[in-house]
Amino acid sequence: MCILFLSVSFMKERKPIFQPNELSNAAVTSMRTRIIAGLTAIAIILPFVIFGDLPFFVFISIVLVFAIIEIIRCAKTKYSKVLYVTAFVLAFLILFWNVIQDLPTMSKDWRIYDSYDQVTVSVTIMFVGIILTAFTVISDENFTIIDGCFIFMMVVIIALGLESLLYLRYIPIIEHHKHLAMQGITPSYFNWYDNCESFFFILFVALGACLNDAFAYFVGVFFGKHKMNPRISPKKTWEGFFGGVILAGVFCAGFAFIMTSCGHPLLEGFLDMEHWYHILALSFMMPLVSTLGDLVFSSIKRHYQIKDFSNLIPGHGGILDRLDSILFAAATAAIYTTIFLTAKNGSLVLP
Repeated sequence: MCILFLSVSFMKERKPIFQPNELSNAAVTSMRTRIIAGLTAIAIILPFVIFGDLPFFVFISIVLVFAIIEIIRCAKTKYSKVLYVTAFVLAFLILFWNVIQDLPTMSKDWRIYDSYDQVTVSVTIMFVGIILTAFTVISDENFTIIDGCFIFMMVVIIALGLESLLYLRYIPIIEHHKHLAMQGITPSYFNWYDNCESFFFILFVALGACLNDAFAYFVGVFFGKHKMNPRISPKKTWEGFFGGVILAGVFCAGFAFIMTSCGHPLLEGFLDMEHWYHILALSFMMPLVSTLGDLVFSSIKRHYQIKDFSNLIPGHGGILDRLDSILFAAATAAIYTTIFLTAKNGSLVLP
């Protein structure tokens, strides 16, 4: 009888290994808002990404404007217009530098993607940016040298991240045209690959960042127990971190392998079945650096004591609240691709 009683007591006290957290009404409402706003944003953005070419370039330029405004306003200090001019000049010089370099050699057949065959950082542009920032520190009494270092660094990160997105969208087209040229084929101005199929690479990178964020959020909400870094991001948990990286990595690798096996490699001669190790490396690398980007921008919000960079997207915050992880993932994927793709072609180039 005692044995039976102990057995029943043990069974009553036994808890499941993974016990989901109870969700409050506020959490459910927040999740619903995030999902609706996220789907709406995707519906608006996707046509620009799919079509690519000049519309995508214009879209990235508009995103850059909003991102720069948000990073300046996050300090909640009224700066002079000189700072905005300085930040925009630096940001657009970085983003447009590839095009500026090609101006002397442009032909009538030039397309915007021809200029983005690599991610370029100009020493001249960096020096101009430093001079402009120093001038702003001197001319604006509210703009300290600490503010100058912060704004300069963030403008460079944002602009290079967006330049990397242009590279990721256009490099499949450039490589595809090289393969066609070897066969003596000249593609038409508008064609299925350039304006549709070539977007799979940038979609792959975006999935690495966005799915990591989504999986980490949901795994953290349901199973999160151990805080990752309460000082920077109070809601992030180690369970959410590992869940996001593993699930996003597996999903991205699966997406890439399925597309490749169906005859649609993400990047011809580089991200295909023959080079499966590049697919695996990028699939798990992107969620990792995405988390780093998220934490970096979260630390900025904690420092300036703001919840979001703006309220542009309901439930998601501003442009930078959504771009934080993508900027780091895009830059990582672009640098990785540039190094190994140029090495494969016989000339190692370090961006």
